[in-house]
Amino acid sequence: MVFFHDLHEIYASAVSVSISNLYPGCENVSVRSRSMMFEPSLTKGVLEVFSPVHNALSTADEQATKAIDIQHANIHGVGDFSIWEFSGNPVYHCSYDYFAANDVTAIHLVLFSLEEPYETQLGHITYWLNLLKALTPPQDNIAFGGRIQQPLEVVLVATHADLADITRAFSGEFSYDKEKALLKEVRNRFGNDLQISDKLFVMDTGASNSKDLKLLRSHLQELRANIISRCSPMTQLSERLLAALPSWRKLSGPNQLTSWQQFVNDVQEQINPLVSQDHLRTLAMQLHSMGEINIMQSETVQDVVVLEPRWLCTNILGKLLSVETPKAIHHYRGRYRLEEVQALAPESDVEELLQILDAMDVCARDITNPSMVDVPALIKTNGLHSSWTEDEDEDSLIYGGVRLVPAEHLTPFPCGMFHKLQVNLCRWSHQQKPEEEGGEDSDGDIHLWTNGAKVSQAGVEAMILLVNHGQGVEIQVRGHDTERAKCYTLLDTICSITENLLASTLPGLLTAKYYLSPQQLREHHAPIMVYQPKDFCRAQIQRESSLTNTMGGYRESFSSILAFGCAEVYQQGTLATDIHISEVPLLARRKLCRMLDPPDALGKDWCLLAMNLGLTDLVAKHSNGTPNGNPDSDSQQAELQPSPTAALLQEWSNRTNSRVGVLMTKLRELGRRDAADFLLKASPVFRVNMEALTGAPNGYPPTCNGGTSYNSISSVISR
Repeated sequence: MVFFHDLHEIYASAVSVSISNLYPGCENVSVRSRSMMFEPSLTKGVLEVFSPVHNALSTADEQATKAIDIQHANIHGVGDFSIWEFSGNPVYHCSYDYFAANDVTAIHLVLFSLEEPYETQLGHITYWLNLLKALTPPQDNIAFGGRIQQPLEVVLVATHADLADITRAFSGEFSYDKEKALLKEVRNRFGNDLQISDKLFVMDTGASNSKDLKLLRSHLQELRANIISRCSPMTQLSERLLAALPSWRKLSGPNQLTSWQQFVNDVQEQINPLVSQDHLRTLAMQLHSMGEINIMQSETVQDVVVLEPRWLCTNILGKLLSVETPKAIHHYRGRYRLEEVQALAPESDVEELLQILDAMDVCARDITNPSMVDVPALIKTNGLHSSWTEDEDEDSLIYGGVRLVPAEHLTPFPCGMFHKLQVNLCRWSHQQKPEEEGGEDSDGDIHLWTNGAKVSQAGVEAMILLVNHGQGVEIQVRGHDTERAKCYTLLDTICSITENLLASTLPGLLTAKYYLSPQQLREHHAPIMVYQPKDFCRAQIQRESSLTNTMGGYRESFSSILAFGCAEVYQQGTLATDIHISEVPLLARRKLCRMLDPPDALGKDWCLLAMNLGLTDLVAKHSNGTPNGNPDSDSQQAELQPSPTAALLQEWSNRTNSRVGVLMTKLRELGRRDAADFLLKASPVFRVNMEALTGAPNGYPPTCNGGTSYNSISSVISR
C-alpha cells in the first residue's frame, strides 16, 4: 500500500487492498496480498487522481501508470502487500472487469477529497461502489433481505482534511461533521451488497505518523485477522506450487498464459501426481489471492491461468492501450494492422495474444480482413456520425429507439463498458459481412467514434450512443416504412448484444429500459421525450394504447413507440402489466426481497403479501426460518436463511395469473407503493416471441466473451 503525500486535484479514487495469502501455517512463505488501485496515476512524484468518467486520453508521461501496475510493499505494523494500481486513464478500463473485485479476500479502499462539495463526494463514492457491486455476480439462492453472503470489504477514506480546514477532536483525530450523514446514505444504498466499515477515516496523508493513519492501519489489521480466520491454511503442496512458479514462467515463453488443464497436468507431473482438480483449484485460488497468478474463469471447467500477471496487466495492456502507442494509418478510428500490434509486443506470439485480447473484449479481429484489428478504446475521432443526416426519402423513413440506464442509482456506467460494447458491435458486424451480397462498401456497415457507433443491416440503420454523461446507452434505429419488421429486428438484436454484454461483464448491475419518442427522432428534435415503464403501465391500467408526448404536445401509440408501427410485431408482444413474473430479472427480485423481507410494524411485509396472494401456508413455513421472525435477533444466523419473499415469488410464479400487473396491484393494496414503483421500473415493458415471429429462437448468440465467469477463453490458449 502507498500512503499518498501532497495529493491535489483528487476527484475520486478507489483503492482495493486484497488481503491474500494471509493463511495460517504459512510462516515459511512470503506473506503477500493483492491491492487494487482503480484509478491513481503517479506523475512527477505527486499522485494525481483524475475523474474516470469521460476523461480525454491523458497526455503521454513516462511516469504515468500504464494499465495495471503491480508492486509489493509493506504497511508498518500490518504486513506485506502486493499492490495493484489501476490507471485512471479510461482507455485501460475495458480490461478491468477481469482483474477488479474478483477475490472475496479483498479490502477496497475508496478515497475521496474533502475539498470537493458534499454532493460531489457522494457522487464519486457512489460511482466506485456501484462498480464494485456491478462486478459481483448475483446469487441464484437469494438470502434473507437480499444480502450477499460474502460481500466485498470496503473502507472509505477521506483525504485533504488539512486543506479543507477539518477540525480535530480532543483525542487528536480529525472530525468530519458530515461523516454520519455520508455513511448512512452510502450504507442505505449499498449496505446489502458491500461490507462497508463502520468508520470513515479522515486524514491528512502528508502526516505519515498521524493518529488517523494509525487508526487506519489498526483497522486493516483487524480486517486481515478476520480474513485469516476464514481462509484455509497453506499446505506443503501450496508452498511447492509457489516455489515452482518462477521456473514455469521461464518455460512458458513470451506469452505467460496456460490453460487450466495444462496447469493441472504440470502439477500432477512435476509436483504431486495424486492431486485432484478440486483440491488444486483451491490451492490455485490461494495463489490467485496472493497476486502470484490470475485465474480468468469461464463457464466451462477449463479456465485460463495467467502465470505472471505483470506480463498481461503491464507489459501487454500497458503497451497496447497506451496513449504513447505509435500512430497507425487508421489510428484515428482505432483500427490497427497486425504488424503494428506485433511491434508493440515483439517477443509474443501475436496470433495467440490477439485471441486472448479478443476473448477479453479488448479488441475485435476483422474476420473478413484478418490483417486488421479494431481497438475501440484507442479511437480518437469525435462524432463523425453522431446524428442522423437528412435523407432524400426522409418522408418515408420511420424511427424508434430505447435508452438503457442503471436502475438503482443515478450514476454513469462504469468506464470501459462502452468500449467493450463497440468491440461486440464490430464482431457482430464482421459476422454479418459474409452473408451479404458483394458490391457494398466494406466500411459501410459499421462506423465507430468516441462514445458512438453506427451499424446497418438489410437497409436498416442503428446508431448506438453513450449519452447523459455516461448515464445511458441509447440505441436509435431507422429504416423505410416498408421495413418496419426489420427495424424492430435490428433494434432487438442490438439490445440483445448490449444486454448480453452487461450480464457477462457487469452481472450485478440492474438496468431499466426507456423508450424514445419516434416522432421526435424523425424530426431530429432534441431533447427527445423518453417514456418510462411506469408510463406504459399507467396507460394500460386506464385501458389506453397511447402516451402523451408532453414536449411535443401530441400522443404516440404503443405500437409506434414499441414496434415501429408494425402490427405483426405488436400483436405477437406481451405488454407491461401482462408480462409473467418470471420475466422480472433476478437482480430486481433480489431488491424486492430487500424491501419486503424485514418485518414491518404494521405487517406490510412479505407475510401479508403471501396471504393476499393466497399462499398462506408459506407464512408459517418461512416465519420459523429466523428467530422470532426477526433477523436482528441473530444477524449472522439470519443471513444464512433463504429469503421468504424469493420463495413466495417462486411459488407464485407457478400460477397462471402470476403477472407483473397483479403483483403491482397487491403491493399497492398492501401499502407498499415503494416496492410497486420499483417493480414497475425494473420490469420489462414489451416482450416479443421472436421464434413465433421469425422462426428463430428468442435472443441472439452472445457476441461478448464476458468478464470473470463467462464464455470459455481456454480454447484460444496453446502451450
